[in-house]
Amino acid sequence: MKPIRKEKLSELIYENIVELIKGGEYEIDSKLPSENELAAYYKVSRAPVREAISKLISMGYVESSQGRGTYVKNISIADEMKEYTYGDFDKKELFDLLEMRTTLEVQSARLAAKRRTEGDLRKIEAALDEFKKITQNQRIIGMKADYDFHEAIVISTKNDFMIQTFSNLQSVHRDALEFSLKLNIGKPRKREMVYGEHAGVFEAIKDGDAEMASRRMEEHLFNMRRKLGDDRI
Repeated sequence: MKPIRKEKLSELIYENIVELIKGGEYEIDSKLPSENELAAYYKVSRAPVREAISKLISMGYVESSQGRGTYVKNISIADEMKEYTYGDFDKKELFDLLEMRTTLEVQSARLAAKRRTEGDLRKIEAALDEFKKITQNQRIIGMKADYDFHEAIVISTKNDFMIQTFSNLQSVHRDALEFSLKLNIGKPRKREMVYGEHAGVFEAIKDGDAEMASRRMEEHLFNMRRKLGDDRI
């Protein structure tokens, strides 16, 4: 294979892998080659490969499991949404996507309170505990722990379309979280407030109180949107 051209390497690698997935070379549930193997195949460093895989995850083509690797997902669900879920957003687009995310997660909290299993609760609580540790360290942003908490709640809905939509919004979700949490660095009281909002959502889900869970999630996400400057709420 010829070395891939140098401009926008991660995007070119991403597009090539998508073609291979859609062409059936990488079948559903099959494991992708490792980052090192892909880097050798495309004759590039691991950095653009890592970026390409991150985009594949955010677009719903693959999922990554720690210790197991990266696997091809069923891409039939909401495939038409993928072109809108990655890249640079202007201010209105960001707020529109966060508004959509609010609608999704408020209902997710409601359903999670009704459908969560004990295993789901353990995963939500584990993410909450990790976020608490991060909150106590003023030098760490804590984006991953925050994202894992919200993701665990959505997974608890058992609704594949809601889970896939949340996954498709991963890129903008992570960018917004990172920006929002950076605003709280060096402000322990603000960080404690965010943790308290998370804890309140968890307790309502644990208690099976669907109305309270949805109300607390809505308040939490509205606070984040206000912090980011969304003047429509």
